[in-house]
Amino acid sequence: MKISFLHPIIICALMYPVQSQACSAFLLTGKNHNVVGFNENWKTMPGMIVVNKRDVPKRNISWQNLTTVHLQPHQQWTSKFGSVTFNLLGYDFPCYGVNEKGLFLVELYLEETSKVYNPKQANMFWAQWIQYQLDNYKTVREVINHLNDSPNIDWWPNAAGSHFFLTDAAGNSATIALLNGKYTVLTNKEMPMPLLCNNQYHKDLAAAKKFDFLGGHEKFDFEQSKKWEDRYNRAYYMLKNYTYDEKPVDYAWNILNSIHPGEWQTVIDTRTMNLYFRSDLKKEIKTIDIKKLDFSKDAAVKYLDIHTDQNGIVNSGFQNLTVEKNNEYVEKGFPIGYDNKEFGNSSLFEKLKKNIARFFESILPKS
Repeated sequence: MKISFLHPIIICALMYPVQSQACSAFLLTGKNHNVVGFNENWKTMPGMIVVNKRDVPKRNISWQNLTTVHLQPHQQWTSKFGSVTFNLLGYDFPCYGVNEKGLFLVELYLEETSKVYNPKQANMFWAQWIQYQLDNYKTVREVINHLNDSPNIDWWPNAAGSHFFLTDAAGNSATIALLNGKYTVLTNKEMPMPLLCNNQYHKDLAAAKKFDFLGGHEKFDFEQSKKWEDRYNRAYYMLKNYTYDEKPVDYAWNILNSIHPGEWQTVIDTRTMNLYFRSDLKKEIKTIDIKKLDFSKDAAVKYLDIHTDQNGIVNSGFQNLTVEKNNEYVEKGFPIGYDNKEFGNSSLFEKLKKNIARFFESILPKS
């Protein structure tokens, strides 16, 4: 397996087999601020926010593990760090999240994605791969340095895949794409702006360079450039023109709402470790104080519905996650995530639900 670093001259959707999805992720960082913003643009989705504990023994789960009775070669680890994740597909299968050390990781649809396969590594379903990184590493550099040690990413069957945007508490950022059978990595030293949508980084950057705000000859009219495909340029323009005003979180929200608000929206201030979110069904912004969450081994795994009615600081709204409650999210989330109408009524899905309950019976209690 090889890792390729691209020179800058040579951003997000969940990994579903559709072409209309799209998302955007960015880092607004400077001497006094370090704020992540993310729009999940797809459609109304169920989901939960999960408090994942430290010191939990785990094993890899591939698509084959999920849908058959045959266990593939496995990889085991124990979570080093607690995390807060946004999960459509149930426990341990996040779409994105941040750990207690400030490492943030999200996947964004990328049509050109290929498989990177290392015969020495086990396969792991793409969503658990995100959790694996949050469990084990605290910086962008650590994730990149251990790509060859990480399990192979197992995408949905008969679908494309994603690239990843990651940041850490020190203001570092990177993108990881799987292209031509190898990892292609860009770090913040090679990216003029920490911003990612659904094209390869250099393609969106090259298209933006025609505009005057990047030295090009074409005037960029922010008020007129409001098409869906303009969201990268609009985000770049706003990030470039930010002047520190002690309100970077507010500015991050302004960016998200200016480039087509997502069904799930998230802003994370890794200086204060406050996480802000809202959904298309519950538009009031909620706050999670990550510093006050209990990630200890003896604590219960906690969850909060992403469409919660609670407002303000919502730490008190988290409840214990049980096998039965997790099954409810699996039941609702997988058919939507797979974007397959037949799958929800298939024997394959029945096997998947039983397998998930079995995989996590030692972690999640029964009601």
